[in-house]
Amino acid sequence: MVNKKEHVVLSNVNLSLPNKGFVSIVGKSGSGKSTLLNILAGIEKPTKGKVLFKGKDISKFNDRKFSLFHLCGIAQVYQHYNLFDDLTAFDNVALPLIMKGSSKKFVKKRVNEIFEKFKLTHLIERKTKNLSGGEKQRIAILRSLVTDPEAILCDEPTGALDSKNSQEILCILQKISKEKLVVMVSHNMLHVKKFSDYVIEIKDGQIVNDTCSSTGNFLSKQQRIKQKYKHKWIRLFIGHNIKKNFGKNFFSLIACIIGFASVFVCVGFLSGSEKSYQEAMVKNLSIGTTTISKIESVIISDSPLTYQKNVRPDITDIDIEFSDFKTIRYEENLSYFVSNNLTCSYGDNVHSSFQMIPVLDLSLKNYGSDLVCNGRAGNNNFDEVLVNEEFVDLLGGDLLNKTIVIKNNSFINYKTYDEEIPFIKDEFILEKPMKIVGILKEFPFLNSPKIYYSYPGAKTYLKSQTMENLSYYLGYGYSYFDYLCDCNNDDPASSYSSYLFLSDMSEKDAFFSKIKRLKNKTLEVTSTVLEVKDTYETFISSFSKTLFLFSILVFVGINFILGMISLSSFLQERKNTAILTCLGSRNGSIYRLYLSENYLVIILAFIISIFVSILLQNLLNPFLASKFALNNLIQIPFSSYFDIPYGLILIFGLIALLTATIFTVTPMLFYRHGFLVEELRDE
Repeated sequence: MVNKKEHVVLSNVNLSLPNKGFVSIVGKSGSGKSTLLNILAGIEKPTKGKVLFKGKDISKFNDRKFSLFHLCGIAQVYQHYNLFDDLTAFDNVALPLIMKGSSKKFVKKRVNEIFEKFKLTHLIERKTKNLSGGEKQRIAILRSLVTDPEAILCDEPTGALDSKNSQEILCILQKISKEKLVVMVSHNMLHVKKFSDYVIEIKDGQIVNDTCSSTGNFLSKQQRIKQKYKHKWIRLFIGHNIKKNFGKNFFSLIACIIGFASVFVCVGFLSGSEKSYQEAMVKNLSIGTTTISKIESVIISDSPLTYQKNVRPDITDIDIEFSDFKTIRYEENLSYFVSNNLTCSYGDNVHSSFQMIPVLDLSLKNYGSDLVCNGRAGNNNFDEVLVNEEFVDLLGGDLLNKTIVIKNNSFINYKTYDEEIPFIKDEFILEKPMKIVGILKEFPFLNSPKIYYSYPGAKTYLKSQTMENLSYYLGYGYSYFDYLCDCNNDDPASSYSSYLFLSDMSEKDAFFSKIKRLKNKTLEVTSTVLEVKDTYETFISSFSKTLFLFSILVFVGINFILGMISLSSFLQERKNTAILTCLGSRNGSIYRLYLSENYLVIILAFIISIFVSILLQNLLNPFLASKFALNNLIQIPFSSYFDIPYGLILIFGLIALLTATIFTVTPMLFYRHGFLVEELRDE
């Protein structure tokens, strides 16, 4: 029984090809003629039967014999040329000779001779990407001839050419066939009849006409092929690849430097973690901004189940819990209009990965201006903002005194209970230019890009924005802030919460203690600063026990990324890899070609990261000591690691190179012969 998934392309094919002559394989599309040519070239293997070249079954060839077969036995000419566009015509033609191990003097002599023979010396120094289709096909033919192979296999060599160039190319092939075997797949019967000595016709996977089976014994004659193989040819591509992938390599280099330096600093943190700390002061402008919501239980009708939801609390609920705090202010949450689903435009760049946080007093009178590392504090209008360093890193460049545009669209559906007009819809469009007047240096742990704006300024702005449709319906001016105050506590516009502003930082410790005591109660206060502070303290307390494992995981992650970068380079160049394989390159050379570029990036990044990490250590230790009372927290053990001199550099360097090697080489082991047909397919 035949498996329904199997598709028979060729069956009962028996043929013998002559030592020389022009053989054409013809047939309708899908008849199997290209598959037959691929089998003759060894890039597809028959499920049954043998293909003998000089008495050897080519489907059994290992990597070395496959290379010999393509360098000395056969050469291929493709419909779409498959030349290397960044190389000159000379280098493209010389490539098989260099692979074959020919001397530099012989390569130059042989290539010049073959260019002169076909009167193409005017193309010798031109890059192939600048050649016409006809010129490219001529160069492809010269490349196939340069090693003097026994046979040339051509897959629709004129399919991409006009009539004039097609005739000229076929004349060249016909001339070559006087001395060696030329096998051509073609669907053009006029060309076949005019130029072919022999014709093999295939129909539905079977040979129905064969005029050359008894003319020779090219495939059965036994003869040992000898050659010296060299890896030097990869030099032709390394420089081009580095130049071609400069952007990727540069950013890979930066990523590796950051990654390696981070690991070194992390290991240094582990090395110095025995030093105690008393307190890590939270330096974050959002320390005075919290949100508070009320948790309500809702009974599901006709069900014993209930669910909980967050709603905006009433002021009486807040007063009950926070009556002891004199500096707390309760305000409406403006997030629905100002802080949710925002985008920030700066020049041509648009970003959304940031937070926009209200501050009760942007002049920072009660916060202290020491947070501002560049610029000044802001005003309490809705036209100036402060940003943290993470936001500057997000946008890049010098942002001080630059204008950004904050955009947000929000919709309000007001239920009128009017049968004729049941709903009134208004759209709030925020497109507000804001000037960055100050940059904040905040506690960096888990910090995210942030924009700080004046809450009073935003409140005044919302009061000035009239809901046009609803105002028209009501007959008087009705602002978005009016709606925010009047809407239900479970309306989306309420953000299901309110703001609690702590205007006096002297009460922050008592305030945070109160927040912690509110857990498991009906009121829920959210403070990102408190969450970060608690997480940081927990992290520090367990760091001495877990940091070594963490460092290993981070390093593995970095090397995984490096492996993915290496793999991406290989995947981008799969077509060139397939071409090189069919020209006769060996696995080792292919590996060297793709690994050399990645090794260079890794080694260079590793060296730079050592200096960067030392610089970071020298810069961070005084900073940590001054800001967080953590003296000499980072001590990177470059000189000795695990009692091995320079062990940190040696161990992590070898792991990085090994990981990159594994992730680069492994897919090639499955790729080289398995996907050659797909990569070289012309149709």
